[in-house]
Amino acid sequence: MEGASKNIEIAESFLERAWNKLDEAKEHLKSLHYSESISASQECIELSIKTIFMLLQEKYSKKHGFSDEEFEAILNTIPENLKHLDYHKLCLYSKFWLGTFYTVPKYGLEKIGVGPEKLFEKEEAELALKHANKSYHAASQLRDYITVSYTHLT
Repeated sequence: MEGASKNIEIAESFLERAWNKLDEAKEHLKSLHYSESISASQECIELSIKTIFMLLQEKYSKKHGFSDEEFEAILNTIPENLKHLDYHKLCLYSKFWLGTFYTVPKYGLEKIGVGPEKLFEKEEAELALKHANKSYHAASQLRDYITVSYTHLT
């Protein structure tokens, strides 16, 4: 049980950081800093997914994206009463926001000389924030479920 306790602590830390990034994304959106908002939302999505991996598999990838096989393994372990939270969508968010697109809100399109502030508008930042919110919510619901289950076992 000691390993489970350590994983819950690490997952809590990731989830707290994800919350901070979500808050940062909201503030950047309010200030019309769209690329910064998207970047913060991406980090929230990444940390939320890593929280889920830590809670369900006791490990997480240190890279930004996740493979279909990694998601398949995770989706097979989602508790039945949480499946309504659409964890499968996190696979899509990972592919979209954490794939080759991951660096664009940070660095722009360097090869063609366009900075990130010239690439994004409010709609993209709002979509990133929507996906970050869903990712955080799914991770926090799983954390709550696991924490309650763990508490009942000890």
